Amino acid sequence: MKKDALLFLIIAFASVIVFRQSFSNFFTQDDFILTAEFSQNNLVQDIDNVFGPPRVTHWRPLHNLYFLITGNIFGRNYFGYHLLSFVLHLLTAFLIYKVTFKIIGDLRSSVVASFIYAVHPAHFVSLFWISGGATTIGLLLLLLSIYFYIYEKRFICVIFYICALLASESMIVGLLIFLAYEFLLKRKKSDWHLIKIILALSLLFLTVRLSFLTPQSTYGAYKIELSWKVFASLKFYILRILGFSETGGDLLVSIALLGWLFFVGVLLLKTFWTEKNLGILQFYLSIIILGFFPFILIPNLLSAHYMSVSIFGFASIVGIVLSKVKMPLILTVISVFFLVAVINVNKIYNNNWVVERANIAKKYIQSIASSNIVEGSTIVFNDNYISTSYDAYIALGTGKAIDFWFEGKNYQYCFTVFESCEDK
Repeated sequence: MKKDALLFLIIAFASVIVFRQSFSNFFTQDDFILTAEFSQNNLVQDIDNVFGPPRVTHWRPLHNLYFLITGNIFGRNYFGYHLLSFVLHLLTAFLIYKVTFKIIGDLRSSVVASFIYAVHPAHFVSLFWISGGATTIGLLLLLLSIYFYIYEKRFICVIFYICALLASESMIVGLLIFLAYEFLLKRKKSDWHLIKIILALSLLFLTVRLSFLTPQSTYGAYKIELSWKVFASLKFYILRILGFSETGGDLLVSIALLGWLFFVGVLLLKTFWTEKNLGILQFYLSIIILGFFPFILIPNLLSAHYMSVSIFGFASIVGIVLSKVKMPLILTVISVFFLVAVINVNKIYNNNWVVERANIAKKYIQSIASSNIVEGSTIVFNDNYISTSYDAYIALGTGKAIDFWFEGKNYQYCFTVFESCEDK
């Protein structure tokens, strides 16, 4: 218990250093829409919006539930939203420690895997964008399902698997992770009855989700392509998993990360060519590969935070590789990755759309608040010194930010990029 508590404090402290700026990042775009849809109405309506057919977003009830809880507790205090997202991130990293330890039985491997996952720069959007937490919540629940799967707690495993699907449909890869575990790691007789239950639930979920709970507009926005663009997507996601900044980092940092990866790769070749370790390697490699889907098939919407499952596999492999070296070397290796993460996250912060749009939204809100505009007035958003009208429309969540922040003022809003606002 003391070891668990100490680990949690370590990954919390390290993660705060890496992602410290996330706590002060303002609301932006979907944050306003989802908070307005799932909170601060009457409770019955909020619950109906969370679990009912989708109207403004994807049908992800447990991700939507996050907004019901945070919106009603924190209101306009964006720090509270980020704090809960951060806690969920830490719990996910901690569960990676628990799952990896159960699979491998090595404390060092498990601790390193948890640490690498916790500070990985690919989590930037998940932590800086309040609306970006679906994959984090989904992976947290999927890890709980895997944990109880390993312990052969059928009922609890199935419950958490269903919950993972209800948080993010991408967690359906859990079915294939369970199969990989059965074929590559499990020493006892396989539990095919449980696999059949999970398979049936997965097929039922896909059928209902795609046939009845996915708006036609979603198919257009998240268009699956089987083209040469898939290779560009694959390259993008591989670089993100390995820790490279998506905005182009400092040359020295990139060289340091390449050296780090080379060292880990050499250790990988030296330690894994045994029958025992090969199965473990194949299992975690399969997790990395499975985590690509369906995202590499959606090349027009690339984002590093989609790779949470793959980063789980990557972090676990790094942990296993380092388990055979001496403690001073382990500390040196994870310290290098930590420093790279700090620098790369700072680099991303200065060039990322989430921060840019959050700043736009904040400037507009502050400007309106300081102008003492008469109640019921129409606020016109044209091209100005803050942003273009189109960027204002996106950053302010199609205008929902005005309703959310200035509740009771009855402001109307008009965006000149879409309509004439002269008579309003």
